[in-house]
Amino acid sequence: MILDAGLLRGWPKERAELYGKPHLGARYTHDTAYEPTQARCAVCGRRASNCHHVARRSWGKTFRLVTPNGVWELRSPLFALCGSGTTGCHGKFHDGGLRAEWVWRTGAAEEAWWSGTLLREYPPHSPDLYMFGYWLITDRYGNEMIREGSGPWR
Repeated sequence: MILDAGLLRGWPKERAELYGKPHLGARYTHDTAYEPTQARCAVCGRRASNCHHVARRSWGKTFRLVTPNGVWELRSPLFALCGSGTTGCHGKFHDGGLRAEWVWRTGAAEEAWWSGTLLREYPPHSPDLYMFGYWLITDRYGNEMIREGSGPWR
């Protein structure tokens, strides 16, 4: 799918794609506050001790998606993880040992997202978005884990 450069506002598609997708075991409680909603790490199943912002905080709090079907301020999804920013699965996301990528199930679903059609029916972070895509988590060795909703123990 080729996206209009104005739609991404100079952002790489891989970065913009990380905003607005469903959380894994966490949620926003207020404007900047958030909390885990499950007791287990979304990657390994150990006790979740905090939340990880999938999109780096240095990239900005939101990505403004302006489409023919509406405008959305998309925030970073949150993952409930074990460890801190330097230990456990949380640390592995920060040191490059783990990487998350949103994968669309079909080109039609991806096109519906970027046109705003999908967002008109399913708001940002809606768990219903798992009908259209999933989180692919890859470790530094190329091993892949697919996450849809609660985690590896479902």
